[in-house]
Amino acid sequence: MDERITLAKLQQLKQRAIQCGRLEELEIEGLTLERALVFPSGLAILMAIFSELNIQCMTLAGGALREGLVYGMLHLSIDQDIRSRTLRNIQRRFLVDTEQAQRVAQLAAHFVHQVENSWEIEPLCFDLLQSACQLHEIGLSVEYKQAPLHAAWLVRNLDLPGFTPAQKKLLATLLLNQTNAVDLSSIHQQNAVPPRVAEHMCRLLRLAILFASRRRDDLLPMLTLAAEDENLTLTLPKGWLENHPLGREMVEQECQWQSYVHWPLRLNEQ
Repeated sequence: MDERITLAKLQQLKQRAIQCGRLEELEIEGLTLERALVFPSGLAILMAIFSELNIQCMTLAGGALREGLVYGMLHLSIDQDIRSRTLRNIQRRFLVDTEQAQRVAQLAAHFVHQVENSWEIEPLCFDLLQSACQLHEIGLSVEYKQAPLHAAWLVRNLDLPGFTPAQKKLLATLLLNQTNAVDLSSIHQQNAVPPRVAEHMCRLLRLAILFASRRRDDLLPMLTLAAEDENLTLTLPKGWLENHPLGREMVEQECQWQSYVHWPLRLNEQ
């Protein structure tokens, strides 16, 4: 279950509260006994708000009223996005190559546009994918060989204003799985987005990082990515694999990594 609150999920909680019989026996992960005693009243109020205001979805915020008041007192310009400022601050702190981060982000956006008819990447998911692209190299500031592991640890433990705890966990999961073997269990343990969507985001991130690895715009080949269900077909310029033996080895290795977790990736030249 993801972190988005819907009326259907509230109805499920209502049934669980009714079935338990006694509030002291209500068992919901993270719900203390003290809060369990007032949980049904709060649940009833929230359900009424959803119904009366016709709210389709609500997302848990990373802060509370006091954080909102502080931000309101800072007199920030209305076009200044908190998430963007957070990403810029982290990039400066860990000396991230911002040109490379933007190169990966643009390539990931290109892939999203190509598969959008088959894979539903919602605007929020797209923004989180772009955030992962901007932060994917922060682990290099610690150590090269285990950079993805360090990047994931940093994201989990840094303060990221603008991102909810669940979104932080998703970002850490994407950074952990940006290269090499895929830890599918970690992708399924996050709850910011449905597991299948997180898998799609991870696959697109990995391909964007791989093809942008030469760190030059003029060396990026013309790429076409097509999706049919869970099958990806990557089309490269004719002769590219033969003329780029190292690139071919990297792409074929990526096909193997993805096949190990049943993510079909087929290469084509045209």
